[in-house]
Amino acid sequence: MNEKISNWLEEVSNGCHEIASKNETYPDFYVFQSEIFENPDLLIIGANPAGVKTYKEAKEQKGITKRTKSDLSSGKNMYLANPDWAISKPVLKIFNETIKLNELLKKALIMNVVYFNSNQVSDLKINFGDDGKKMINFCKQKTQEFIKLVRPKNIIFLGSDAPKWLKIKFGISHNVLTIKEGTKELYLIQKIHFENIPCYLMHHPSRNPKFNNPDNLRLKSEYLDKHL
Repeated sequence: MNEKISNWLEEVSNGCHEIASKNETYPDFYVFQSEIFENPDLLIIGANPAGVKTYKEAKEQKGITKRTKSDLSSGKNMYLANPDWAISKPVLKIFNETIKLNELLKKALIMNVVYFNSNQVSDLKINFGDDGKKMINFCKQKTQEFIKLVRPKNIIFLGSDAPKWLKIKFGISHNVLTIKEGTKELYLIQKIHFENIPCYLMHHPSRNPKFNNPDNLRLKSEYLDKHL
């Protein structure tokens, strides 16, 4: 790990710790659901981790006084390690269709835009007021920095909430894979470039069942196999 990434991790640890320590009810935080490394072929980004555990509870369970920079990652690919999770099942169906995609997933770097846990990112503002806004704004800035640091070859956003908080705007003109529903044309995948990196948007795997039925997962897999 290079010095710039190490410094970035230290800044995230210190910044999140400072905010989360203000109140015993403030949520726990972590950043990565995989190992951390430079120049991944694929960076997968979600909005934020789900959960209700507070930072105080997490520290007590771990017997620590602070999440340090070495404690911001699960250290393993969350989808492969937890195949029965609701979010994992559709992702695995997409990426297990071909050897190429399977290898991409195994080597993917996985993270969130916002590191504090809640049902949705917007809940942080609702539940924690100005400090919730600080949580979001701090994480957004650090995620933008991290993308520039590691320079992934491709990015996949899981759910429209993830790019929204980075002010990355997808729209109908960015549709690259669609399905018909009556007279409507609905996207399965949209594509833009951010920092000259190809970015793909897919519906959240566990929250949009009609976009993640077997036929649509197969279509996504075929598209990504050709373009990633």
